[in-house]
Amino acid sequence: MFRTTVFRKKIAITAALTAAVACAAMIRPATLGAAETLGAQEIMVKRAAEAVLSQVEPTAEEFRKKAMDPEGAKAIITASGKVLTREDGKWITPENGPASDSEISIVFVGDIIFETGQNPWSSIAYSDGIRACFDDATWETLTGADFLVVNNEFPYTDRGTPTAGKTFTFRCPPWTAQWLGEMGTDIAALANNHVYDYGEEGALDTFDTLDEEGIPYIGAGRNIEDAEQTAYCIANGTTVAILNATEIERYENPDTREAGEDSPGVFRMLDTTRLCEKIREAKEKADLVIVYTHWGTEKMPSQDWSQTTKAQELAEAGADLIVGSHPHVLQNIEYVDDVPVFYSLGNYFFGAAARDTGVLRVTVNTKEPSISSLQFIPMLQYRGVSTMEGSEKQRVLDEMQSVSPGVVIDENGYFTQE
Repeated sequence: MFRTTVFRKKIAITAALTAAVACAAMIRPATLGAAETLGAQEIMVKRAAEAVLSQVEPTAEEFRKKAMDPEGAKAIITASGKVLTREDGKWITPENGPASDSEISIVFVGDIIFETGQNPWSSIAYSDGIRACFDDATWETLTGADFLVVNNEFPYTDRGTPTAGKTFTFRCPPWTAQWLGEMGTDIAALANNHVYDYGEEGALDTFDTLDEEGIPYIGAGRNIEDAEQTAYCIANGTTVAILNATEIERYENPDTREAGEDSPGVFRMLDTTRLCEKIREAKEKADLVIVYTHWGTEKMPSQDWSQTTKAQELAEAGADLIVGSHPHVLQNIEYVDDVPVFYSLGNYFFGAAARDTGVLRVTVNTKEPSISSLQFIPMLQYRGVSTMEGSEKQRVLDEMQSVSPGVVIDENGYFTQE
């Protein structure tokens, strides 16, 4: 519809210019010579064109903005001219609008948990509130993002029983989900190997809790259609699709159940066929596509064979950026067919031990929809989370550089392909 309207307006402009030329020819002053007559015609044509454009351009711009505004709309036109409808996935917009009219920021964090047995530092939140778990710089990074995506690695439930035979099972009281909102969370990524720790009851309670808190979730759901849903982050007329899936555990009958037609569970990607289909679908609807995966081998500083294979498959399907979690440590950065892959963000707020961590800040240029910058911000997980500075920050950046050949990481954590 938008393209059709613009096309019609172009026809109107052409017709107006043609009429202006004819008019100029008819009123040619008899006293002017050939050169002077041509100059007069050009001036008249130019003035006529300017008059037409002054009427058409504001109307076209107004229509364009209206077509890109998600407020109350059932469908919108994205910055690159694609059509997105409400039925295509979960629409998410910044609560207070984007901080800039020319770009948006999306921040990804790794594993979080509020269970004090696994993460003793979360006890600070139970006594003093979640704000007390982060220093000022870290809090600003989280709450200052236009969109914040966290790997929520546990269920919110007081019901159910722990999965029999599973070594580590976690859960947190449903009321603690309010902390996600206080942190500025826009998307809770649930495709991981702990959201089903307390079975179907625990998973369903998690979905209900997040719905009540108004926090969209992806990667798990009440059925496979729900679990596979794509989140569409919309701001400044630009739409960024985010998908979430897990390959953990890596066997055919895992403890963490895959969602079925009528049963809750996660979006699995042990075989990436379905995820690649969803990426291609999102590519037709959104300006950019980001995949947040739960994969890899725990404690490994770089990717394993499965991550390498799957990264290639997701890149070929159309992903513009791939971000990973699960190994509990930071892993390397690589470009696969020019697609940046941050293999693991590691633990973020998840354990007792002091551990290097950080966040990935993605800045999107909304004038010409593209990723304008990628920044890894080093942080320390110990007695909460704090942003690193000075020599410690440089140490982590140097370590990331050492395991990321083909990538250049500068002193501020911005990285590009070599």
